[in-house]
Amino acid sequence: MRVNNSILKSLILSAVLTLAQASYGMRPLKGYPVVPSDYGIIYDPVTFETSDGLSLQGWFFPAQDTAGISNHLVGRLIPVPDSLKSPLRLYISDDVRPGATIVICPGDAGNMSFSILYAYNLFIMGFNVFTFDWRGFGESDDWPVDTDLLICTEFLVDYEAALDYLVSRPEVDPSRIGLLGFSTGAYMSFAMADRRNDISALAARATITSFDDLLPILERLDPGRAWHAPEDFPDSLFPVNAAPDISIPVFMVVGEDDERTPAWMSRRVCDLLAGSGELWVVEDAGHGGMSAPEKVAYSQFFQRIAEFFWQYL
Repeated sequence: MRVNNSILKSLILSAVLTLAQASYGMRPLKGYPVVPSDYGIIYDPVTFETSDGLSLQGWFFPAQDTAGISNHLVGRLIPVPDSLKSPLRLYISDDVRPGATIVICPGDAGNMSFSILYAYNLFIMGFNVFTFDWRGFGESDDWPVDTDLLICTEFLVDYEAALDYLVSRPEVDPSRIGLLGFSTGAYMSFAMADRRNDISALAARATITSFDDLLPILERLDPGRAWHAPEDFPDSLFPVNAAPDISIPVFMVVGEDDERTPAWMSRRVCDLLAGSGELWVVEDAGHGGMSAPEKVAYSQFFQRIAEFFWQYL
């Protein structure tokens, strides 16, 4: 069935605007407006348990080429009308060889359905990709979320559970796991790199230094919000404190005009790293939305991310 071009353009624009919304505080979205199979992407939807007894949802994408995928729609059309959905392609894990796997850490808004575009740009480069949802997000178990709280400390438990599950999969080489995080996902990935010894490389876009540095900025930019940080989040896991203990390679990206996590934060963390660190400050880019580095420098962003992970995974 053919769709009028003007309608399709309108749907795509709507999806782009949805994807472009910057996440400035926890805003969970329940349910998935789109799933990978809508585009013809092969994936394995999974459920795994946390140490405190909650069920979380994840999607495992095996490395795959673009055959059978509606490439022009991926990440640009949300939701996908039934008339445009691709035929279902089942995931078969027989005779797989363990490979390099990248975990895309979720942010503080939406859910993993908005990470499909990011996963796509990595699995077509030969990486396995794993995404997951925090408690209270997507179709993971419910959890009370304070929208003015910077993060739930319990998300550390969720991230640990996701990584514990991931290393159990036969498609995953546990010595070749990389983390990719954006904003909230960036500093949470720093925490995992500090806590665990099975992470081989970390890419972080728009990280903070600490809550003490971040809160005054948010209060100035958005004074109408009652911003506050969890009292039980370990100080040692802030990127500025974890960096001297992180010896794995780290690639950091930040927008030149980022007001929420300014470039000086990434520079400070990068300078403190125990191992090799590279910082890319993207000209004319901000924090999120259509001004995010991956939107301003789309092709270059994913090429450099892939090259970094290929070098170290």
